[in-house]
Amino acid sequence: MIVSDIFRAKRFVMSAEVFPPKRNGMLEGVIRALKDIKGLSPDFVSITYGANGNGGDTTADVASVAIDAFEMTTVAHMTAVNMTVAKLEEKLEQLARKGVENILTLRGDIASDSAFYDFRFASDLAAYIKRRYPQFHLIGACYPEGHYQAPSLEADVDNLRRKIDAGVEHLITQLFFDNSCFYRFRELLARKGIDTPVSAGIMPITNALQVSRTVAMSGAHIPPDFAKVIANNDGPQLYRAGIDYAVEQIRDLHANGVRGVHLYTMNKGEIAQEVFARCKDLRA
Repeated sequence: MIVSDIFRAKRFVMSAEVFPPKRNGMLEGVIRALKDIKGLSPDFVSITYGANGNGGDTTADVASVAIDAFEMTTVAHMTAVNMTVAKLEEKLEQLARKGVENILTLRGDIASDSAFYDFRFASDLAAYIKRRYPQFHLIGACYPEGHYQAPSLEADVDNLRRKIDAGVEHLITQLFFDNSCFYRFRELLARKGIDTPVSAGIMPITNALQVSRTVAMSGAHIPPDFAKVIANNDGPQLYRAGIDYAVEQIRDLHANGVRGVHLYTMNKGEIAQEVFARCKDLRA
């Protein structure tokens, strides 16, 4: 099933993200997470692509398990970094054979040894896939607080328009902790005439190390109320407080008319189980 059809059929969509192992053949952890998440009846599950354009085979392997073993609607990530036309076509043929219908097109994170060959931006990747493999439903990433390399949020939204013009039909946001940032972003999209469905990306913060890593990688703003949660809790208390905060975010988003939430699970099935359980009424 394609993601846009899910949004047309449901009032509120909840989905989840998992990541494949760094090495081939080490699928036990992600399969365990998928098994836990399957019991929650997510509307779809997305599977990340390895850093620096590595790991496409494991993404396809995990997608195959999600589809064949757990009967989930699945989104496979695909990145432009270190990608050639020949490699892309090989990956797309592989995903098609495994029954994947949805692809999240990304530029990908840049490392010291990153290179761009036939594709420089996510929009380039989307345009090629749309032209050559129109059977795939394309999804794009967006950034409620602006991409860290964009000169401004408005410039970043203009770039988002290029992704949509290239064939992207649905959007998933970078994680954020301040819902007001998302609401400002939504207003800017409306002013720019962008009405593409958006899933809001939420990551429960459950340990102190996760805080520093997540903020460093995402650049997400920490609002004062969440900063207090982090400062006043540690260990099991932070675990509980982090889940509480994520649930509060989701419930506030729902109350303000947001149609979908995408949960970044970090392959922690138990966290997904609790968050989904506490938001069950929103999906009724």
